[in-house]
This record gives sequence, structure tokens and C-alpha cells, in this order.
Amino acid sequence: MEQFVQVVFTGLSQGGIYALIGLGFSLVMMSTRILNLAHGSFVLFGGFVFLSLTASWGWAPLLAMLTVLVLMVAVGVATERILNVRARPWRPISLDTAVLTTLALLVVFEGVAFLLWGPDPQRAPALHPGVFSLLGAVVVWQSVWMLVAALAISAGLHLFLRRTWMGRAMRACAESPTTAYLLGINARFVGSLAFALSAALGAFAGLLVSPVTWIDYQMGGFFMLKGMLAYLTGGEEEVAGPLVGGMLLGLVENVLLLLPGMTGGLLKQVVPMAVLIAILVVRPQGILAARRA
Repeated sequence: MEQFVQVVFTGLSQGGIYALIGLGFSLVMMSTRILNLAHGSFVLFGGFVFLSLTASWGWAPLLAMLTVLVLMVAVGVATERILNVRARPWRPISLDTAVLTTLALLVVFEGVAFLLWGPDPQRAPALHPGVFSLLGAVVVWQSVWMLVAALAISAGLHLFLRRTWMGRAMRACAESPTTAYLLGINARFVGSLAFALSAALGAFAGLLVSPVTWIDYQMGGFFMLKGMLAYLTGGEEEVAGPLVGGMLLGLVENVLLLLPGMTGGLLKQVVPMAVLIAILVVRPQGILAARRA
């Protein structure tokens, strides 16, 4: 029983990180229709910068966290400007070109991470060190904050997208950038805001997960894949889709580890991809998204 509780809680907390990364994909997609494959680099940089500020420079965790978020917001805005440098309100960038550009940026960002932090895996100090007992299982406090952060941020984003003018403007730009422009919405500003929020979400996920897992310069692609799986599995349902998709992905990966021998570890890599293929074939809009005519 203790082992099952441990696995479930670990899966939920890990799924919270996947959900935060998936929410970053969702924000950019709903605002610009661009699948940002460089999003995993935001997670990578968030973890590495937080590690450097706290472990190497001795900054307080809260100050380091705020600095990381500000820096990554700037990186997110710069990414949007690179993608749309030749775009116009009446002539948006080709989505195929944008996706290929973000893939190239992912490779560039990983190269920058290699030059700055080297090839060796590293781990940041915990925001809240220590453990506690839950129904006989040993739970790390850092995992609790991973789960709490995912739920709190998801709730805040839901209110932002539903109750504010800017949130509705972001959804309008996704439906028709030209119409949004004619209605007086600054599509470039909305796109920059979406990339900024997406980068902040990715960086926050990175600094939360960096104390519980080893990170290296090649992890950008890993984080990108996990976030995309969460986003595609749950569906383009603003907040609920990536949140549910991330939680399911984390639970499936960790429950499979209960299988004896090497089977569980192998299935942890194979089963999520098989589930994604099944969803894309049977229900391509995702688990929660409404079926479109």
C-alpha cells in the first residue's frame, strides 16, 4: 500500500510539471497557431539559471526564482520576434516555416546550454528540503510544491483566459489574426504576451523540477516531448486539457514502474507514445476537447 501511494503521488507531482510545460504549448497555440518546439529549452534554461544563481552564486531561492522568470520572459519575447520578424497583420508567417524555425532554435538553445553549463548533469538545491510521511509513504516536500504549483497556476490561467479582455483577445487571434487586427487587437502584442507567459511557465517548471532530477544540455528535447504529449493527450481545451493530459502521463509512467524487472522501465517509455498514437487516431482533438464538425 505504501509503495502504491508513493508511486501515485510521485506520478501526480511529475504530471504537474508535464502539465505546466503543456500549458506553455497551449498558450502559444491558442494565440498564434504556432507549435513552439523550442519550448523545452525554456524549461532547460529555467532549471540551469536557477541552479547557477542558487548553488554557484548563493542567491536566495525566492530572488533567484524571480530573476529566472524575468530573464525567461525576455527570451520568450525574443523568440516571438525572431519567428515573426517578416510577418504583417494581414500576412502572418507560414506555420510550416515557424515550426521549422522553432526546431532550429531548440538545437541552438541546447548548444548555448552546452557552452554555458557543460556536458555534465547537474542538480539544483531544493526550494523546500526534507520529507514527510503520507499513509506510510515517504514524500519529498519539493514534489508537493510541484503539484500545488501546477494546480494553482492552472486555476489562475483559467480565470485570466475567461475573465479578462486580454485572455479573450488571445483566443480571438488564434481564430483569425486578420479579423482580430480589423477589430483593433494588436496581434503582435498578443503573440509576444503568449510567448512571454509560455517561457515563464516553462522556466518555472524547470526550476521546480531541477532539484529532483538531473538536468543536462540535452534535456530540452525531452521536456519538449513530455509537454507536447500532455498537450496533445488532453486536447486544446485551454487549461483543463494540458492539466489532465500531464497528470495522466505522470501517473501512467510511474504506475508502470510497479511492474517487476526491466519491463516497467521499458513500458514507461513505450506506453505513453502508444497511447498518444491511439488518441491521435481515434480522437485527434484530445480527451477533453469538443469534437469539431
